[in-house]
Amino acid sequence: MTGSVDDVLRDLQSAITVRQLYPSGHPRLHLLLDELERGVRTITANRTEFSVFAMDGRVASEQAILGGGESLARSLFQTLRANGYHRLTIRQGVSRQEFEAFVAQMARSVRPTDPGAGLHSTEHIRLSALEAVSPEKSFAVLDVMAEGRERLPQVWSGVCDRRELDVEGVEQIGLALLRTLETQTDAMIPLATLRSHDQYTVTHIANVALLAMALAEAAGLTGDTVRNVGISALLHDIGKLHIPADILGSQQRLTEEQFALVRRHPEQGARILLETPGVPELAILVAYEHHVQFDGGGYPTLPRGWRVNVASAITQVADVYDALRSNRPYRLGMSRDAIEDLMRHDAGSVFHPELVDVFFDRVVPRTTDKDPN
Repeated sequence: MTGSVDDVLRDLQSAITVRQLYPSGHPRLHLLLDELERGVRTITANRTEFSVFAMDGRVASEQAILGGGESLARSLFQTLRANGYHRLTIRQGVSRQEFEAFVAQMARSVRPTDPGAGLHSTEHIRLSALEAVSPEKSFAVLDVMAEGRERLPQVWSGVCDRRELDVEGVEQIGLALLRTLETQTDAMIPLATLRSHDQYTVTHIANVALLAMALAEAAGLTGDTVRNVGISALLHDIGKLHIPADILGSQQRLTEEQFALVRRHPEQGARILLETPGVPELAILVAYEHHVQFDGGGYPTLPRGWRVNVASAITQVADVYDALRSNRPYRLGMSRDAIEDLMRHDAGSVFHPELVDVFFDRVVPRTTDKDPN
């Protein structure tokens, strides 16, 4: 999927360049428009639309950071930004005429002195600005734990024991998290505070989902994509239900055999979710990939060239941060500054570097501990 998006963007940039140099009937332009149509049909065969946007000099889709997107950020998205836009959304059913008109608009917009230069959306090609995440942005102080403490374990047990997903339950929790990011005016993200060891799993997962959604939003994702990241984060550690409680709660250094058991939980979780009707595909990917490092390390071991989904990288950052800040029976939680030093040091090796920057610059400053009761 990501390669197809990459190809479409490069064909679009090439078409714009050709249109700057030649009239609309040039054969090279027709060939590029043909490629654009084929590429978009492939991408939208099983989805209604796809979006791409620039973030910190990189180009991202709602599935992944595109490799080698720096040149596109300097060309295609530089032109979009000059016209007040950051995101390009292409919808299923886009016509050849819409592509021709959009390419012509972009070609004119590259030369700002042209009379009538400017960009506008069409029915199937939509341009929009990313909403800046500012201190004034609204965040709801909603006690997610009150809604999720009982429902979330029921969701997990239904999946693990019966391979049945409580779609309504997980959607309700996801919507509660989304409201936490959208509907209040105190500009804070309320993280639940751990009250007892028995509450750790549910408390931690709710915090991870909330942080993951906040990071997804701060990185430029919107709407259903942010909600789906949250739902995937709620289910990402479901494979741990197959690990004995005495291993998960051990205050001693794990043996090699015990650690090997723990390292299998991403594969077990993905297999459980794969066998459960109604589970979003993104949740399966996040369960499988959330311990894979930016440089390819971590676990499970993946084939060379595997590209981790951006939702998995987002969940990894949120997961590690909340685990380090939480008090556990065998250690006290770390301070924000200490966690930031550690995670920034590992950015580019363990963690996606751009996501770490966004997380500590724009998400962590608005977090606050919140008593779950």
